[in-house]
Amino acid sequence: MEWIKTILAKHLKEDGTLDLEAANKEIDAEFPKNAVPKEDFNSKVNELKTANDTINTLQADNKDVEKLQTEISDYKSKIEQLETERETTATRATLEKSLRDAGAKDIDYLVFKLGEVEKDKDGSIKDLDSKIKDLKTTYANQFDPIVDDKGGGGGTGFKTIENNLNDGKQSDPDLTAQMISAFTSDIPTTEK
Repeated sequence: MEWIKTILAKHLKEDGTLDLEAANKEIDAEFPKNAVPKEDFNSKVNELKTANDTINTLQADNKDVEKLQTEISDYKSKIEQLETERETTATRATLEKSLRDAGAKDIDYLVFKLGEVEKDKDGSIKDLDSKIKDLKTTYANQFDPIVDDKGGGGGTGFKTIENNLNDGKQSDPDLTAQMISAFTSDIPTTEK
């Protein structure tokens, strides 16, 4: 409180008395510049207490935030892994179906021989038909010879056998009552 001592020294008369009225006016004028009124001080103390309580509450409530962030990043990496596995499974299924349709015998071996395949933007496998054609050329023994509907092709594939069916239509005449009784006449009956 040096500023008060300075003001009091300034208003000290030559006879050693103090001009109290002038000193009080100057102290009142200088007080807001050098000190805080009690109401303002108490208000600021209350604001500081509220702020500290808020910080403590937030720290207590967010104690697990770091743990939650770690869990979130773990789940994100798990999702990425599962999406990659799903994509790999879908690619494998597409390859197996295409090879099966081409008459492949050992699908796992041929998928292994294909190795990594590139995908288009739409998710389909790039140049799949030409890759299967190359496999058929390189590993001809891994494919069944394809036989056309007429039984040609010279291979040992499957041929359609004529079964003489009438496209599901009944060729026999309708059964008559006489025909039915002829069938059932030989069945022994048990009379009581």
